[in-house]
Amino acid sequence: MSVVKSLIKLEFRELRSDDMKRVLDLYNSLSNESIYYRFRGFFKDFERYVKSVFSDPRNIIYGTFLGDELVGVLEAVYLSDGCYEMAIVVKDNYQGRGIGTRLVAYAINDLKRRGAKTLIAYTTPDNHRILAISRKFHGIIKCMYDECTTIFNLQSINVDQFLN
Repeated sequence: MSVVKSLIKLEFRELRSDDMKRVLDLYNSLSNESIYYRFRGFFKDFERYVKSVFSDPRNIIYGTFLGDELVGVLEAVYLSDGCYEMAIVVKDNYQGRGIGTRLVAYAINDLKRRGAKTLIAYTTPDNHRILAISRKFHGIIKCMYDECTTIFNLQSINVDQFLN
């Protein structure tokens, strides 16, 4: 007997400053575990953080929507020409359904289109979900002590299979 995951109709788009409240609501809805994995520690000053990310026009914030509900956020924070740092979170009750993978694929595709060459992600060694996503997209993962760094060469990644 085969089990087929139900297909989820997701929409992806770049978020704008008028989406800040939706992002704050998503962050405020997260469990302590999701906050820990997203921020690599326990963090609560979401309002100041979200304002700072949206305040730099070089940063790109992507959202995943299921209907009208924001269920995932990926921040591509500008580091230098062609290089961004990625941070991603999916609402607790939607995790484990491939939404994060598809959001990363959407972001990589858009960043490549904009000319970006490198994407970097930092995580804890016990964040198995982001490490699995890192492997799917052939990131180079290096872990030392309590931090893992993944470097993605965007020019060598084909995301087509994840976008359909």
